[in-house]
Amino acid sequence: MNRNWLFVVMLAGLLFGGSLIAQNRPTPTRIGYVDAEKVVQAHKDFKKVQDVRTQAERELKPLRDQLQPLEAKLRAGNATAKEQQDYRVLAQSLQEAGRKWTERSNAVLKPITEEIDQVIARVAQQQGFAIVLDKKVAASSGLVVYAAEELEITNAVIRALPK
Repeated sequence: MNRNWLFVVMLAGLLFGGSLIAQNRPTPTRIGYVDAEKVVQAHKDFKKVQDVRTQAERELKPLRDQLQPLEAKLRAGNATAKEQQDYRVLAQSLQEAGRKWTERSNAVLKPITEEIDQVIARVAQQQGFAIVLDKKVAASSGLVVYAAEELEITNAVIRALPK
């Protein structure tokens, strides 16, 4: 009987002590949001991304301009065999060039987004947020239909970016 009583007392002590410890550490429950595109554009290295996009547009625009009249002829059904072949070659060239420029853009963008993710995590922790959603993704997906202004941390993240 004494052993059972001792066991019950120890178990109660553990449960009671554990609940006190758990209560000492507040768990963040707030959900915030950030305009990720605005933060990326505010980053000090965003000009590099813009430069790559400008170069890409310079290379891709002439290909698109050549494709347009050929595409119109194809849709109308009056393209010659040569024009059809030219269209396929140009379309493939455009696709390959687009893929190349997407890879280059992503390579420049990756370190920026990784740094921004770290800043968002730090700001979120400091302000007691458990989750931070991308404002545009949450809205366009229908995941969030309303969010109070005070839950947006975009400006705080921009202020926290390295200069």
